[in-house]
Amino acid sequence: MEGWHSPIILLCLLFCEVSVAVYKQWIPNTNFEDAANWDRNRTPSETDIVMFDSNKMVSVFVGSTHVLMGAHLPLDGEFILAPGAGFTAFDGVSDPSSDSDHIHFLNADRFSWYNPTLWHTDLKNSDRLFSMDTELIPCRQDDVIFPPETSFRVDLGAGGRTISLHSISILDQTFSVDKELATYLASSTGKLQFHGAGSLRLSSAPCEDPSGCECGNDEVEAWICASLLQTSGGRCPKPACQVALKPVGQCCEICGAMIFLNYTQAFDLHQYKQRLLHNFLDRPQALGVRMAISKVHKEHRLRGSAHTARGKRQTETTTHIQVVLTDDGSGPEAGRAAVRVAQAILTDVAEQGAAYGVLQGDAEYSDGGSSTAGLTGESLSSGMVTSLAIAIVLGLMVVLLGGLLLLHWTGWVRLWPLSVPTLWQRSEPALDQGNLGFDNPIFDSPGLASVLAPGPREEVVVEDAAPSPKGPPSSGSYFINPLFEADI
Repeated sequence: MEGWHSPIILLCLLFCEVSVAVYKQWIPNTNFEDAANWDRNRTPSETDIVMFDSNKMVSVFVGSTHVLMGAHLPLDGEFILAPGAGFTAFDGVSDPSSDSDHIHFLNADRFSWYNPTLWHTDLKNSDRLFSMDTELIPCRQDDVIFPPETSFRVDLGAGGRTISLHSISILDQTFSVDKELATYLASSTGKLQFHGAGSLRLSSAPCEDPSGCECGNDEVEAWICASLLQTSGGRCPKPACQVALKPVGQCCEICGAMIFLNYTQAFDLHQYKQRLLHNFLDRPQALGVRMAISKVHKEHRLRGSAHTARGKRQTETTTHIQVVLTDDGSGPEAGRAAVRVAQAILTDVAEQGAAYGVLQGDAEYSDGGSSTAGLTGESLSSGMVTSLAIAIVLGLMVVLLGGLLLLHWTGWVRLWPLSVPTLWQRSEPALDQGNLGFDNPIFDSPGLASVLAPGPREEVVVEDAAPSPKGPPSSGSYFINPLFEADI
C-alpha cells in the first residue's frame, strides 16, 4: 500500500493547475495604528486630541490600548477592538507643561476599487512578469481578500456597475454564495466598509479554460486609467522609444514589443507561459526584460468595409493571446532588449508553435517594425490567402467535372445534350412553312464531274419557247424549282 497516494496527489495537482484561481488582496486600511491614516503621519499620542470628521462614515480597527487627551468621534462609524484594545483618557496631571495637539484622521472615502495601485497580486516570478493595468484590479473569475484584523472603506464607483467576482474574504469570513454576501453588505458594518453606487455579486465560476479567460474589465478601462493617473493630472509619461506601443488593457504607451497569437483548442496558457519564461526570459540576453501574457479581445478593421455615418470603418472583435514585452532600458536603448526577445519568440512560433496549439503570431515593435510568423515561418498576406482559396475552389471544380465525365464514359451516368446557340441561329423560332427543301439534280447527278470538269468551250442555245408547266424540260441541264413553281 506504500506509495498508493502518489497518483492521487498528482491528479489533484493537475486538476488544480487547470482551475487555479487568482487571489487579489486589498492593500490600504483604516486602522487606528497606521500612521498613513493621520494628517501628521504618525499615531496619536497621549497629548493628542484625535479628530474624526463628523459627516464621514468610517470603520476603524484598533489593535492596542491608546492614551489620549481627547477625541471627537464621527456621527456614523464604528471601532473594531482587538482583544485587550481600548482607549484611556489623559488629564495632563502627570505632565502639566504638555500642550494638547489636534491630529486629524484622513478621509477614508479616498480609496477607489478601480485604482490598480491599491491591489496586490501574488505573482510568481514577479521580477519577470507583470500584468496589464486593467488586470490589476479583480477580474470576474478572481478571489478577493481583505486581510483579517484590519478595517477598510472602499468606493465601488459612481456608475452603478455590478462587480462580478468568484469569492470574497472579509474579516476572516469567506463568501462564495451571492445571497450570503448580500446579507453582509446590508449590515451596518458592510455599509461602512463598502460605499458608492456600485455593487458586488458572486456569480462567476472560476476559470477552467486551459487557454485562459478574459478579465472582463474592458468596459471600465476609462475609470481604471483615471484612478491610476489622478496623481499626474491624467497624463502619461512620454516614452523614450521611436514608436511607442499601446497594448490592450494598458493605460499608457510602452517601449518594447507586443505579440498577438492565434491559437487552437490544444493551447494551454499556463504551459506556454512557463515555456516562454524558461526558454527566453531566463537567458542572459533577456536580463531586465519583463513579460505579460493574457487572453484579450482585439478590434480589427474590416477590409473593404464602408465608412459608417460617423466616418469610422467597421470593425470586428476577435480573441487573441497577447504577449507584451518591455525592459528597463532608458534613452535610445529603451525597448531594444524586449524586441530581440520578441523576435526570438516569433521564430519559435514558426518552428514549434503548432506543437503548443499556436497557429500564427503577429508582432509589433517599438522601433517601428513588425513581422508575422505562422506554421511555415512565412508571412501570410491577405493576397496569398485569397489566391489559396481560389486555387482550392478551382481544383474542386476540375475534380468534380472530371469525375462526371469519367462516369459518363463508363456508362454509369447519362449526360443530357445541351443545345448551344450559334451566331447564325435566330433568337426567335421560325414559322412552320412546310418542307421548302428540294433536290438539286445538278449536284446529285453523276454527270456533275463532267459538267464541272474543264473541257472544250461549248455554246448553249436556249430556245424561245415556254416550257410545259407539267414535267421537266427535255434537256438534262434544267430542273424544277418548287419555290418558283408554287408561285405559278
